Amino acid sequence: MSSHLRDVYFPGTEELGSNEMRLTALGTGTPQLRPSQAGPAWLLELGNGDKIFFYMGAGSMMNFAALGLYFVMATKLFFTHLHIDNMSEFISWYVGGWVERLGDGGVEVWGPSGPEPDLGTEYCTNGLIDACKWDIISRRGTFPEEGLAFDIHEFDYSGENKVIHDRNGVTVRSWPAVHLLDGAVNFSLEWNGMKFLYGGDTQPTKWFLEYAKDADVAIHECFITVDTLESKVGFPRDFARIVGTQIHTSPHASASLMKAVRPRMAIAYHFFNDAGTSLGIYREILEDYDGPVSLAKDLMVWTITPESITTRQVINTPDTWPQPEENRKPGTLGKPTPMSDWLAAGRVTFPGIDEFPEEE
Repeated sequence: MSSHLRDVYFPGTEELGSNEMRLTALGTGTPQLRPSQAGPAWLLELGNGDKIFFYMGAGSMMNFAALGLYFVMATKLFFTHLHIDNMSEFISWYVGGWVERLGDGGVEVWGPSGPEPDLGTEYCTNGLIDACKWDIISRRGTFPEEGLAFDIHEFDYSGENKVIHDRNGVTVRSWPAVHLLDGAVNFSLEWNGMKFLYGGDTQPTKWFLEYAKDADVAIHECFITVDTLESKVGFPRDFARIVGTQIHTSPHASASLMKAVRPRMAIAYHFFNDAGTSLGIYREILEDYDGPVSLAKDLMVWTITPESITTRQVINTPDTWPQPEENRKPGTLGKPTPMSDWLAAGRVTFPGIDEFPEEE
């Protein structure tokens, strides 16, 4: 592709180079939702064709749709932990995406085990799917069975820099995170000589300091300041300190981590990024870290090569349609579950309305 990029990113207009990564913030917010920031979610596109989700927070699939992409184009998802604000769009992606995937196959999810079997990724995701039984059964016979395929790769949360995915030249490693309960992790992804770090909800850890070094891009939470949690959210001072510094990573602590590991680009997220708060976050970061840093907003995009990192904002229309996908596989229809005769008898038809001749 051209060595000169536009100052903004128009989805669908730039072919990703064979040596490039493209990272898009699909959601940068917190459990408290607002229109400007979806729940945490990131899309990493690689020059080998892989498209990988990290997290899938509430509202993030709206931002994915803003890129003009189909669900079938991104079928790999990595969870660092199982808080609902980081995974609430999972069902939209899996069951809702069935409509788009058709016969092209299902999805894969990687996530940590827990201290007990019923606190791990497999139990959690299967339970969410079971809760959608009516939805799935009602669609059977209309959409191909292949689109329901679902592979769970649950791995040991206590593994230190353990390889959990190694395919197509992409290696993903995991190590423990410290966040309320055993079972949270952080990730690194290596491809084409580049290294991407994803720090989910966590306090600073010795593992991040050890395994995040030499990263090209390092994402780490940088939570709302204690003062802002008290003044804007209304938390009592002591509770604000617990949330902002003992459950999450404060801006000062996040900056200290980045100062130690020195990525080519640090990305801070998981705070309300607006005119009333971002300056305070940035001021605290600069007291401890003088390297390149982005304060992430929804639909920011980073183009990463071995030589450069460019930060831009996505420009899109709210009425985006996905780009047509060629060579879609028809798949195999399952056996439908018919409605009762009693219910079917309640349908009203009108002569000449919605009557279609049989295709030859």
